Amino acid sequence: MKKIMCCRVTIFLLVGWVSLSVIGYLGKDSIYKRYTHEVRTTPYFVLVLQGIHDGIYPWSGEKGDFWEDWNSSAEGSPWGEGEKTFGESLADTETSGDMHQEGPGTLVGTEASDGTQENTETMEDLLPREFIAVDESYFDDAVFIGDSRTVGLQDYSDLDNATFYATVGLNVYDMWKDKFCEVDGKKVTLEEALSAQQFKKVYFQVGINEMGRGTLDSFMQVYSDSVEKIKQLQPDAIVFVQGIMRVGGKKSATDKIFNNPGINERNERIAQLADERTVFYIDVNDVVCDEEGNLRKDLSYDQLHLLASEYSIWVEYLRTKGIELAETE
Repeated sequence: MKKIMCCRVTIFLLVGWVSLSVIGYLGKDSIYKRYTHEVRTTPYFVLVLQGIHDGIYPWSGEKGDFWEDWNSSAEGSPWGEGEKTFGESLADTETSGDMHQEGPGTLVGTEASDGTQENTETMEDLLPREFIAVDESYFDDAVFIGDSRTVGLQDYSDLDNATFYATVGLNVYDMWKDKFCEVDGKKVTLEEALSAQQFKKVYFQVGINEMGRGTLDSFMQVYSDSVEKIKQLQPDAIVFVQGIMRVGGKKSATDKIFNNPGINERNERIAQLADERTVFYIDVNDVVCDEEGNLRKDLSYDQLHLLASEYSIWVEYLRTKGIELAETE
């Protein structure tokens, strides 16, 4: 019985294929003539399937309703005067109404019904932005958000004009609840602080205190939500998400929670948040770690934090990771 059914299905498919091929062949110079066709690569039955996709049926005739509608004006025709393949016409249809290029480097959006221009962007707006060297005045309109390591940066760097919202033990799970930010002599939440003043740059580094708490995915969900909230509260700022500083080699090898493999996993995921336009990933580990990827012994007193005299290394690193702001920014 199964063999009989298989034979019937095979016969049905063959008859259908032959029928569609005959229809395609007979209509190649009439109802399907607007499709570019190459016998060696495209079977005739494909013409029929392409036609059906566009609303052209074998019984439509050479001048069916579909062609009357689309050929009524040059602008309405999906192909215009020349012939295009089905793939090209579909691509045109998908992109029409979105953007077109007008001159080198400029993408111009379509005009809306009220006459306003939509989706206007330049090619430069779509390209990644590159880091540049800056001086310390670059950080005058910056805010640093972080844990005890950022507290150290506040206490032992020369970034006197920058703003710091940092506290020992800060973690991404509680950072929006606790009142640790000082604004006008009063302790407020981070959300209140970021709502009270707008900055041009936001430097964000947390993660060491969250080690051993939750999973990598749960941490990243809360972390990414926090980055999005920062962007909403600081819409004109560039956000620098900073990699978690690694720990010393001895601690990494003996501590089941605070170890560099775990830190590296999180940093890899944090780096994925960068779009290189408004969010950038920077990693001070590039300049404070040894060849094995561990925090250098000579830079730390506890294998977790930098010596007071060594925070200048962090500052010098930040000075190589500036982003040039446009005048309107």
